[in-house]
Amino acid sequence: MAETFFAPLWKQRAYNERMRPTISALEIRKRLFPKRFRGFDPADVTQFLEALAEDLEEMARELDELERENGRLREENNRHRDTEATLKETLLLAQRSADSLREASEKDAGRIVGEAEAKADRMVQQSFARMADTEKKIRELRMERKNFQLKLQSTIDLFQQVLNFDKEEDELEGSISIHRPKKREGETA
Repeated sequence: MAETFFAPLWKQRAYNERMRPTISALEIRKRLFPKRFRGFDPADVTQFLEALAEDLEEMARELDELERENGRLREENNRHRDTEATLKETLLLAQRSADSLREASEKDAGRIVGEAEAKADRMVQQSFARMADTEKKIRELRMERKNFQLKLQSTIDLFQQVLNFDKEEDELEGSISIHRPKKREGETA
């Protein structure tokens, strides 16, 4: 009867090496008690049952302790999972923020480059216009210089003609002698 009473309890649970009682189910099944006039030796049966009870109490304490440890580890695991989920969400938000910042930076960079290109184009156009104005002024100054040279040359030519004319006149005058009467003595002019 003792064999049928304890065996199902041991078969119901699977234990690892640390959880095994000091007495096994096989020992309980094989344990033979000496027969006496009125049955088993009560002292042996009591001693056996006491050892069995101590082992079961120890197992119950260890089981309670392991269940508490298991609960604590499950809570810790849940906290770690919550932390992991929070970290994943934070990383995702950071990635989105970084992507948004990169897009905004690229837009700003594109806008700045566009503005710089437009400003550079305006500056180039202004430079070309100033260059054209400068070239026009240079042409005008060259024309003025040419006109001045022509006027100067014509003035020089005119003066040369006047000088030549005066020279010719002087030569003509020198070749024409004017006869004046000789002065007489005692006459003053």
